[in-house]
Amino acid sequence: MKASKKVTFIENVAKTELGLDGLEIVVECDRNCRGDQKEKIEFGKIGKEMLKEIDGEYVKNKYNLSPGPELRDKMHQERIEWMKRNCTS
Repeated sequence: MKASKKVTFIENVAKTELGLDGLEIVVECDRNCRGDQKEKIEFGKIGKEMLKEIDGEYVKNKYNLSPGPELRDKMHQERIEWMKRNCTS
């Protein structure tokens, strides 16, 4: 999965009632039921770290932007760059 798809996925899941931790639990349960335990899923941890580091305030201050579509798009782009730097898979 490309970094942009990962970021979009994390942003969307983080907004849901289930959240990143909840979805991570569901995925782990599903994998355990199927016996597919190759490596631990940690998108919850990675996602929270990314969302905490690259938030609206960070981007607003870095680029001197007002709230709106431009800020949203720039924040998404910053998160993609963060994902490329911090996640190799």
